[in-house]
Amino acid sequence: MKNLLILLLLGIIAYLLYTSGILDRAVQSVPQLLNGTPNPNETPQIRITVYSPYGTGGQTPDANSTPTPGREPPLTLVTPNSQPTGLPDVPIFVPPTPVIIVPEVPPTLALPNTPTPAVKFDITLESPRDGETTNVSPLLVTGVAMPNAIISVNDVVGVTNGEGRFNLMVPLQVGPNVLEVIASQPDGQQSFVIITVMYQP
Repeated sequence: MKNLLILLLLGIIAYLLYTSGILDRAVQSVPQLLNGTPNPNETPQIRITVYSPYGTGGQTPDANSTPTPGREPPLTLVTPNSQPTGLPDVPIFVPPTPVIIVPEVPPTLALPNTPTPAVKFDITLESPRDGETTNVSPLLVTGVAMPNAIISVNDVVGVTNGEGRFNLMVPLQVGPNVLEVIASQPDGQQSFVIITVMYQP
């Protein structure tokens, strides 16, 4: 039974191959393959077609035809400029320009005005002494200051001599008296001494 089924399948497959035309095409292609097979006894030929890079604007030549070489472009010769006849160029020596370097001088700084140190202006009272008691009026007041200085004791005014000495008579009141001795310079400098004197007549 199994062998019978196999035979039926093979018959069906053979029928289908026959009716489809596959066998006919296979039989026809065998001679074609044989005709296309090259003969090993023949010498192979290679055909090379070379085209000129300078075309003339015509149609592209056929592969079997021999192309006509195109016209090469004309060559243009460039003639260098002719030098004028005469003396040859002689180099001229030009001395370099000297470079003068001027050193920079620092700017002069203005010195500040240094004030002249003032002479110490002082007054020394010789008599009377502070806290002294006297029974004399007017009282003699003496001392030393700068020469030609103006001396004032309360309301009494005088001038020192060339040595700076002064003598002034100052009236007193009964009881304590405050004596303010002031020495003045023409430039405005001053010096003073204040003392107290007791007057008992």
